[in-house]
Amino acid sequence: MILAIDVGNTHVVTGLLNEAGELLLNFRVASNEKMTEDEYFSYLRNISKFNNLEIKEVTGIIISSVVPGMIGTFLFLGRKYFNMEPMVVGLELKLGFEFLPGINYSEFGADRIIDIVQSVKEYPGKNLIIFDFGTATTYEVVVENKYLGGGILPGIDMSINALFGSTAKLPKVKFSTPNSVLGKSTNEGIQAGIFYGYAGQIKHIIKKIKECVKDPYIIATGGLGKILSAEIEEIDIYDSELSIKGLYTMYINNKMN
Repeated sequence: MILAIDVGNTHVVTGLLNEAGELLLNFRVASNEKMTEDEYFSYLRNISKFNNLEIKEVTGIIISSVVPGMIGTFLFLGRKYFNMEPMVVGLELKLGFEFLPGINYSEFGADRIIDIVQSVKEYPGKNLIIFDFGTATTYEVVVENKYLGGGILPGIDMSINALFGSTAKLPKVKFSTPNSVLGKSTNEGIQAGIFYGYAGQIKHIIKKIKECVKDPYIIATGGLGKILSAEIEEIDIYDSELSIKGLYTMYINNKMN
């Protein structure tokens, strides 16, 4: 099995995949730089055991992280409990796509890399727009396996937290599909404004990209992407497992024989 670990700002998403790339187990825990490799291993062992998976069968580990301080935790985990050196996603690996000249990719995030890697693998020959609705929302544009550019905007929960934290009386609400664009209470008004306002942002971004890119195939992923994808008809597919599958693809493409 391959152990794939995707460290985000909010959650650590972990997948166990078989040698054929089939996802056997997927779980998440809160990102916490104070968590030790022993504590994380305890989560991994217990959840795997509950799902009748034997983690002693892990033959490779790959890590993607946007939290630099947490990479060491998972490197230690691989060395201590699996007696192996994990692969860490970075620009020095084989990517399967190229950056157009003039693009400054020196700080390009590992999370964005794995989304693109898996998208170009699954949808060869297509012009791609890839949205990842995480702590921040990112979008990437790829044409003929060449990265044209992208963008970053505050994530949905970040927007809700900013509204709640910057006002005296507005409550914090859960992001969900509202009954109507016309809220009948403060809570409903916030839900409607956030939902339709955010959907409107994404629709306009897609509209502007389509002025530059012909017939794009639009992919969405990330924790809140499923809710939005149901509203935004321009999105062709929602894939909750895109990042974990991208880690597997990166591992296979770069493993030492």
